[in-house]
Amino acid sequence: MMKNDLAIEIENITKTYKVYNKPYHRLLEIFNLGKKNTEINALKGVSFKVKKGKTCGIVGPNGSGKSTLLQILTGILQPTSGYFNVKGRISALLELGAGFNPDYTGRENIFLYASILGVEKKEIETKIDEIIDFAQIGDFIDRSVKTYSSGMYVRLAFAVAINVDPDILIVDEALAVGDESFQRKCFRKFEELKEKGVTILFVTHSLGLVKQFCDEAVLIYKGELIEQGHPNYVINVYTKLIAEMENGVKATKPTKRSKDIPILGESKLLDSKQAPSEYRYGNGEGKIISFRLDGEDGNKSRIYRHGEKITISLKLQYYKDTYSSLAAYTIKTVSGVEITGTNTSFEGLDLKNYKKDDILNVVFTQNTILNAGDYVVSLGFIELVDDNIVVMDRRYDVLTFKVAETKKAAGLVDPKVEINISKVMDNLTLERSE
Repeated sequence: MMKNDLAIEIENITKTYKVYNKPYHRLLEIFNLGKKNTEINALKGVSFKVKKGKTCGIVGPNGSGKSTLLQILTGILQPTSGYFNVKGRISALLELGAGFNPDYTGRENIFLYASILGVEKKEIETKIDEIIDFAQIGDFIDRSVKTYSSGMYVRLAFAVAINVDPDILIVDEALAVGDESFQRKCFRKFEELKEKGVTILFVTHSLGLVKQFCDEAVLIYKGELIEQGHPNYVINVYTKLIAEMENGVKATKPTKRSKDIPILGESKLLDSKQAPSEYRYGNGEGKIISFRLDGEDGNKSRIYRHGEKITISLKLQYYKDTYSSLAAYTIKTVSGVEITGTNTSFEGLDLKNYKKDDILNVVFTQNTILNAGDYVVSLGFIELVDDNIVVMDRRYDVLTFKVAETKKAAGLVDPKVEINISKVMDNLTLERSE
């Protein structure tokens, strides 16, 4: 990767805070009377790069250091150690109301906020109508912002941030405050900025948005960079981490990674071996020991006609006595958008009272109501304990298939539309018939 291609470069960034139990401990330390502080590392040796024009999503649990990292990149905080380089004009939307004076009107705060972003007054004057129109706060634009709701704050701040022609846009979960209509409007603007080659760094807890809008993703946990790469892969790692946290298991870094999307349409029966693109985890108390995907009339090509019936077959083995469990599958696009899926419990079939070493064959059959495209299948084998989900074996992105184009259609799913057309007689014809 050439340095000229980089918009953001982060090398071994660490941010350490010193916490003192009592105020005079700081004074004692100044006079070398012993260490009196406890060090808390908000970030520990974080390194990654973002290419120009790319959208990078940053995910991780609360308290992981995501916001601290963005504050360092925007110059609000200084790192304890490490190096970072950001090329171009930065526009940032961080804490709610940051950069606003509560006593100023919305119009006055546009100029104030723009000046903080490094935009000259003359430039913002040419765009103020566009900013006000985007914010959609009506007559409140000439009222003090301390009378604004949190949603109005976000509307105005976002309107300024995206209309100052940034080279890099940094957004920290602020859109969670806006209503659904405003969020859709913002993401349409994101798409427009992406087409213009703007680099976007986006912190969010919405994994669907990361899959939908991001070219790459970064996972930060307890101040450390756990994983980076293709959004699907990073989200799979994050999902595993969340499952480990919920089950009281210490989160671990992945030992094996594969960020490549598999070759679609490849005909291959997979058994207990791991597929090249697969991400697998679980407690091992039950396993999916083999699986296959077939079409009609013995079609094993993984290329299906629209409407063709497909079967997803799983062989499950129990490694302990299990009172209640389920088998599941989901079908997603290669970009990670979940389309459909089900499990034995949803279908009214409870897997009850199986013993250690029992082996089951579970076969799901469905019609390919999907429109033409490439798709990925994920599988799951789950134990149910007091209505809680315990993952025994989860195998993401383990099968791929293609639906061939048989008719033109929009979207992902064919709703089987029926169309009836009849000609309506004009008024003259109606009068004559009477």
